[in-house]
Amino acid sequence: MAFNPKRRDSKELPPNLSELMNKLSKAADSFIQVFDNSDDRMRQIVAEIQKLADDVKQMHRRTNGDRAVGGVMFMLGLVAVPFTGGMSLALATLGGVTVLCTNVQKMLEENQSAKTVYELGKEFMKIVEPMKNDLELIKTTCEKLEKKSAEVQAEHTLSDMEEFQRILTRVSELGKKSEEALIVAVTVMGVINNLITLLINVFRVTASPEEDRKLTDSIIQSADQSLKTVNKFEKMKAELREFRGN
Repeated sequence: MAFNPKRRDSKELPPNLSELMNKLSKAADSFIQVFDNSDDRMRQIVAEIQKLADDVKQMHRRTNGDRAVGGVMFMLGLVAVPFTGGMSLALATLGGVTVLCTNVQKMLEENQSAKTVYELGKEFMKIVEPMKNDLELIKTTCEKLEKKSAEVQAEHTLSDMEEFQRILTRVSELGKKSEEALIVAVTVMGVINNLITLLINVFRVTASPEEDRKLTDSIIQSADQSLKTVNKFEKMKAELREFRGN
């Protein structure tokens, strides 16, 4: 049976623990409320970024195939040099191969996906930020509750401690879960922030093949990490509701 922090047995918790428990409960309620209000929009954002990532993956596969063909053409161009009287054919072929490396930037420019993913990334981070703050508060409060447990156990009898032991077990579990979710939140914000930085830098000038590759990887990583975040937050909400006894 899930423990409800609002319930009391024969005795109230010590004041310092009761205060921490109330603080934990408020942070849990805040996370649940923000997630419930944001869940649908977060999933919409994830779906849009995922679609772009799928397009990028498809283009990457197609580009690799074209690059392989271009490489063969380049070699044939070199072979043809003695018969054409110069390097013009080889150089023209090489130019075609190089152009293939910047297809992602071109695609983002043509369908205005760069602006879209930039705005979606900013919005997603704005949604995640308050929940990240709640997770930090939940984690630190759980740590404080565990630390205070030694003092409480020294001051109370075993019978008095039975209820608190149940609390402490759930608090310890909740602390670990909140830390895991916090790591995911911090990671996704770092990944998306990196994507936004790349978008700004890449579109100032023509992207090099290396910059184009980094942009591709960042889009795919952002899609994967944002989906992981929503799923992790959903599990965290369930943990918090169980803890609250809802």
